[in-house]
Amino acid sequence: MHYLILALTLIIPLLIIAGIVYLYKKLSRRTFVLLALTVTGGPYLAYKLYERQFMLEAVPDALGVTSIAYQNEESWGFGPGGNESGMRLYPLPDATAQLIKKRGIDFFKDMPANQNQQSRDWRGSYENWAVTPIAPTESWTVNKESGRMDIDDYICTYGFCLTIKPSVAAEANAIINSPGSYYAYGRVGLIVVSPEKTLVLYLYNG
Repeated sequence: MHYLILALTLIIPLLIIAGIVYLYKKLSRRTFVLLALTVTGGPYLAYKLYERQFMLEAVPDALGVTSIAYQNEESWGFGPGGNESGMRLYPLPDATAQLIKKRGIDFFKDMPANQNQQSRDWRGSYENWAVTPIAPTESWTVNKESGRMDIDDYICTYGFCLTIKPSVAAEANAIINSPGSYYAYGRVGLIVVSPEKTLVLYLYNG
């Protein structure tokens, strides 16, 4: 058995190399390069598309969000003992912003469920929407230095912190401490929708 494994370990790389040499000789250089890029870049592109879709699914479909303007996320460890923190900033379409301004909190109370909610688990599902300023909780209180709620305190709840871009942090803190926006907690994370700034914030810790 050991000899068979050793033989396969030697033969498989040789077969791969022989296949590459054969294709290089048979195909034009341009075709070979395109094929090589497809084989090597395909899985990476597929992963990046999946990752982007995963991030977009944190936002309810009714908001019409299609892109990510800023993200900073980090993981420490894997599995049940792992920890992670993150922040994402999504552009809110102007049409959605205008509708929210017109309807207020009723927009969120009447918001339809995501059609594929079962396949995306908890992502994009929120209840008990409220208006900003964000109210303190047992685990997230007013910052003693600034006298306001601070996104850094939320992200660092469990001691796993990120360095958020100062301009992004300042804008996010202004949104959560001012009236005119709407927020809700999900099973994982907090979402804040600002029709005035046409932005959606998503923060999480764990």
